[in-house]
Amino acid sequence: KQNGLLTVHRYAAIIFSPFILLSLVIAVGLTHPRLLDKLSQQFYPSLTIPSISLNEPIQQGSWDQALKLAELATGKVGHVITTESDHVINVQAFEEHSHDLAVAKVNPHPQLLINTDTMQIVRVQDKNTSLLSKAHSIHGFRLGGISWLSLSVLTASGLSILVLSGIGLVWCYSREQHSYTKPAQWHVRIGVAIAGVIVIVVMTTLDLEFALFGRVDKTATHSIPAVQLSEPIKAGSIDQARQLAGLAIGVLPKSAFIRGGGADIKFSEVGDGIGGKSVWMDANKMTLNRITDWHNDK
Repeated sequence: KQNGLLTVHRYAAIIFSPFILLSLVIAVGLTHPRLLDKLSQQFYPSLTIPSISLNEPIQQGSWDQALKLAELATGKVGHVITTESDHVINVQAFEEHSHDLAVAKVNPHPQLLINTDTMQIVRVQDKNTSLLSKAHSIHGFRLGGISWLSLSVLTASGLSILVLSGIGLVWCYSREQHSYTKPAQWHVRIGVAIAGVIVIVVMTTLDLEFALFGRVDKTATHSIPAVQLSEPIKAGSIDQARQLAGLAIGVLPKSAFIRGGGADIKFSEVGDGIGGKSVWMDANKMTLNRITDWHNDK
């Protein structure tokens, strides 16, 4: 029994180590998106910046004007705004989102970095060459389109086998009062120390992949405060919608995901839209529909 567990433990380590190491690298990258963006900008110079400008007075910090500028440059409307720095935003997603890989592959994916103080395009880049996009692609890749053949699931499976077989070996050795070599002692100590963390990683990964603990509750929301703008409503204005969302959560959002021509917008208080508080609202009617944060947003 002990020899069998040892064989399983060894072969699982050999087979799954590449997936675990790659997952570790991807995890570090995806949790430090600004670092990856800066590295991308060093590796890939800006594409040609179009010589265009708005024929109206500049409103510093206006996302409405930034969207107009991006539309002049691309001929299309951007659906996503993220924040690069205090004065620079990234306007992207000029095509309708598609889960069809063939469509997504041929769609152009320009990203325009716009200085909202001067309303000038300071950089044009292709999302396909972004290290952050490549990390997302590797993380979300499904071999043969099969949901359970992804990097995260393979990593979670490997970690599960290693933890279970490791626990079995420690239990067997303790019953036999087996003596460890010095390297084996440290292996066991480290394994025991991180076992709890690994279990959390495995369970959350499998839940996000297969909804083990139920689907996301789309109706879950914090109480929506009775806030309103002190100026006439401009239907569809991203700036006004952003101000209203800021009043609701106490901080001006740093990212926006625009759907349905402004009828369905998600504002987030963080620059890349992942984490913190989020506000779902209708910019055409200036109504708040849902507020979440990491506590109730799966």
